[in-house]
Formats: sequence, C-alpha cells, structure tokens
Amino acid sequence: MVAIVFAKRFPSKVKSLTISGVTAEKPDNWAQLRGQETRNQQQIFQYEETNAYFDQLHKGDWRKLIEMGQSEEWYPFEETNDLSDIHAPILYIAGEGNPNETKGVLYYPNKHENVRVSVIPFASHLVHAEQAELHAKTLELFLSHVD
Repeated sequence: MVAIVFAKRFPSKVKSLTISGVTAEKPDNWAQLRGQETRNQQQIFQYEETNAYFDQLHKGDWRKLIEMGQSEEWYPFEETNDLSDIHAPILYIAGEGNPNETKGVLYYPNKHENVRVSVIPFASHLVHAEQAELHAKTLELFLSHVD
C-alpha cells in the first residue's frame, strides 16, 4: 500500500512498481473478516512474551498499530482500487491461497494496460516468504522486461 501511495504522489521517481498483499476492492464480507482478525489479535495480546517480542522488534507499542487496523474503515481501498495515476509498469503478485488478493489478478489488468500479474502457487498473503525463490524469479523476469 505504501508503494502505491508513493507512486501516485511521486510518479517521476517510479520506474516500475511491484505490489503484493493488497486488495483492490472491498470484499462483501469485509466486516466479518475484520471481526475475525480482531478476535485473533485479542488472543495474541494475552501473551506478554509475544507482546514484548513485537514491541522490541518494532521499537514501540506494536499493539497501537494492530488496534488501528481493527476499524472497518482502516483499509485505503480508494488508493488500491485505482492505479490510473501510475504510468510505470506494474507487477501485481498474489498468492493463490488468498481469494481477496487473487481477485486483483483479473481486476487490475482490465482497468490498467500497464499491469502484469502473477499468481504464485502454494502461497497466500506472504508470497515473498512462503515462496521466496519463485517470488524472486518472477520479479527478475518482470524487471528484465522493464525499459
């Protein structure tokens, strides 16, 4: 999401863009998804060792960041929905195991001719970690075709 916002604000500084882990349109079951995510997060908050680990990792109170995302309105669909201000080549990568993200595979190229897509098998939201080698090869292939 940060890369999309940056590319829209500073298009002259972007030669190409790769996005992954974003959802183009608000899912019909968004409230249900947020509710489940909030319940999962509340369970994690119960473990002080986990809280201490993430506080140290993020150099602060990581719970504040997580709590921000508990609002139904936190996700910037207005930014992820429209990429028309980005004229650089874009690669959209989605893991096959994330249905809301794989919808972008059809959505983005139909709206923007500069978008290429890749669905990575045996991966979900964290494609770069779950299929690191295939993710890297996909990036390499995309970048080899960017002028």
